[in-house]
Amino acid sequence: MPRTGRKLLNGKICHHIVQGINREYIFNEKEDKNKYLDLLKKYYIEYKIDIICYCIMDNHTHLILYSDNIKNISAFMGRVNSIYAMYYNKKYNRVGYVFRNRFKSILIMTREQLYACIKYIHMNPVKANIVKRESEYKYSSYNDYLNKSGFLNQRILDFLFLKSQNYIEEFKSIPYININDNKVILEDVLNQFINQEKIELNQIKVEDDLFEKFILYLNSNNYKYTMKELADILNIGKTTIYRKVKKVKNKNGKI
Repeated sequence: MPRTGRKLLNGKICHHIVQGINREYIFNEKEDKNKYLDLLKKYYIEYKIDIICYCIMDNHTHLILYSDNIKNISAFMGRVNSIYAMYYNKKYNRVGYVFRNRFKSILIMTREQLYACIKYIHMNPVKANIVKRESEYKYSSYNDYLNKSGFLNQRILDFLFLKSQNYIEEFKSIPYININDNKVILEDVLNQFINQEKIELNQIKVEDDLFEKFILYLNSNNYKYTMKELADILNIGKTTIYRKVKKVKNKNGKI
C-alpha cells in the first residue's frame, strides 16, 4: 500500500476516542484489554488502516488512525466495537449498549498537532496515576515506538520523524501539552479522575463529597471549563451544576 508522506497528512489522520456507556469500566481486566487489542490487530489490515498510536484505559480507548478512505475507519471501528460488545456482554452476563454513543473523531491537520496528540495519548495512564512513566504501561503504543514493533512500520516512522532509524530520542523528547479541544480535554480529565478514584460516574453525580473533590481537582490542576461543559460531561442539568458548584465555592472560598 504505497503512500507518500504528503498524502499521509492530507486530512486523513484522526484521533478517535471510544468510551464505555456511562463511563463504565469496560476494559477493567487485563483479559478485556487484550481482547480489544487482539481485535485491532485482527482487522486493521483487512480494512487498510494504519494505527499510529493507541492507549487502552479502563473505561475508554484512544486511537490515532489513518486510511486512504475515511469510510474504512468507520467500518473498522464499527466491526471492532461490535465484536467487543458481544464478547463483553457474554463474559459479564449483561445486555444492552457497551459503548457510549458513536466514537468521537478529531481531525489532525499538522505534524505538530500529531506529535502533541501522540504524547497526550501515551501520557493518559501517567496522568491517571496508574503508572509513573509511559514505558511502564503495557496497553499503549509507547513501547512499540521504543522497540519498533506492534503496528509501526517503516513508512509511518519515515513520515513521523522523516527517518526510521535513530528516531527514539526525538520521540522521547516530544513535550506534553494539553490538546486544544477543551471538551475532549475535560472529558479525559473526568476519565482520569474516575480511574484515579476507582469510582463510577454516577457517584460524582449523587455524592456531594466526590463532586466537590472533582471540582477541586479541576481547579488545582488549572483545567478550564464552563458550567455548560461541566453539565454536559456529567449529564447534569445546568441549574443543578450552578447550585452544586456554588456550594463548593462557598465551602472552600474562591476557587
